[in-house]
Amino acid sequence: MKTAIINANIVTTEKVIPNGVCVFDNGIIEYVGTQMPNDAVVIDAKNQYLIPGFIDLHCHGGDGSEFIDGTKDAVIKACSIHAKHGTKVLYPTISATDYDTMVRSLEAIEKAKDSVNLIIAGVHLEGPYLSPDMCGAQNGNIIRKPNAKEYESLYEKFGTLIKRWSYAPEEDVDGAFLKFLTRNNITPSTAHSNAKYEHMLKAYEGGNKLVTHLYSCTSTIVREGGFRKLGVIESTFLLDDVCAEMIGDGRHLPSELLRMIFKIKGADKLCLVTDAIRYAGCSESGQVYDGEIPYLIEDGVAKLADRSAFAGSIATTERIVKSVTEAGILLKDVVTMLTKTPATVMGLDGYGSIKKGYNAIFTVLDKDLNVVNVEI
Repeated sequence: MKTAIINANIVTTEKVIPNGVCVFDNGIIEYVGTQMPNDAVVIDAKNQYLIPGFIDLHCHGGDGSEFIDGTKDAVIKACSIHAKHGTKVLYPTISATDYDTMVRSLEAIEKAKDSVNLIIAGVHLEGPYLSPDMCGAQNGNIIRKPNAKEYESLYEKFGTLIKRWSYAPEEDVDGAFLKFLTRNNITPSTAHSNAKYEHMLKAYEGGNKLVTHLYSCTSTIVREGGFRKLGVIESTFLLDDVCAEMIGDGRHLPSELLRMIFKIKGADKLCLVTDAIRYAGCSESGQVYDGEIPYLIEDGVAKLADRSAFAGSIATTERIVKSVTEAGILLKDVVTMLTKTPATVMGLDGYGSIKKGYNAIFTVLDKDLNVVNVEI
């Protein structure tokens, strides 16, 4: 059935089209412009923003549940809260844990992926092959060196589901893990890493061109014998083709740092992510989690119990749009970092833009950038 969305402020990566019209049929966009169609069912957007559906590359959970809980109900519950707040494509993220828990979590996601109200495009494994010096809120007792028997077994069981794997390049001494990832079309990403430039360059040349949550558990300049060595942060800026995540919750990165990163890398090399944990979409204060790594919810963010560092975000993509635009970045660029760039990084053809031939998957925002749940 041909459908036309009219009276929309259509946000593309180049501009905002006022009084825009978007026509689609069988889930595929056929026209974007300002001409009214003659033969379509009409939906009036009432001058609200029509944007590509948000793509979240890094999300651990929400509404009290996490994907690592390893149950179908937990997956459905976490996906539902993020769908409510504008996410249309999600990569459930499993943090560093033991092999059996990874298997149980992946099994639960596989069982639930056809029962959720968004698209699960694949799973993101964040660890366990990370730097013990940069574990942050990850469980330092579970972090370990890349183990071929382990990761090959996981791929054998869930190869079509695992789409991205974050690891510390300096822990992959012989580069065997990176070769495994690229050989099997799993997107590699640097995370929780104490790498120096030589590690980053080697990984870059081997196909690792993504950095997980820049400035969070990512190394910076150090001195060795008086000589300065670049860390993950500086290497990300120096290597033009490297893309990076930014946690856009308005807490992990202050507005001036968001603007600086954006100024250096640009929207086409940055992905905004929630990195949301189980309390995303819940009350923003007063929650206390007494798990392996205790934390509390305070000031709109999760903090380690001793308040020495953050333990994760409680943001949704809706909150990200508001926080990053409030930081002074244009809406069209914020949308690019939540749609087009993530789609490009993950090779999602037909996603991330409102243009002819692309999938008709949209998020609608009102003038105050609140998600409006419109049946499209």
